[in-house]
Amino acid sequence: MPKIDEGKFIEVNSRYGEGVAVDIYGKEYSLVSAKKNKSGEIWAEWCYPQKYEDGKRVPGDKGIPVKICLGLKEQAIQRLEQLILIIEGR
Repeated sequence: MPKIDEGKFIEVNSRYGEGVAVDIYGKEYSLVSAKKNKSGEIWAEWCYPQKYEDGKRVPGDKGIPVKICLGLKEQAIQRLEQLILIIEGR
């Protein structure tokens, strides 16, 4: 995943440069966990999803961005509106 455009990033913790960004992959919209480094570049955070080996959880072999899929543009808008209602307590 390339650097994230500052216009798609919302910083939520300026002390650590933590935030959330919108990612568009094909026609699918997602929210990704992202960080701004000291030089101002913004990058998605990556993780190694767990898998099971011999009944134990171990990190997977392939890293992926930490993201929440929202769907196509109209679906993404509806889901974000639903989140707003939840946050507002409605």
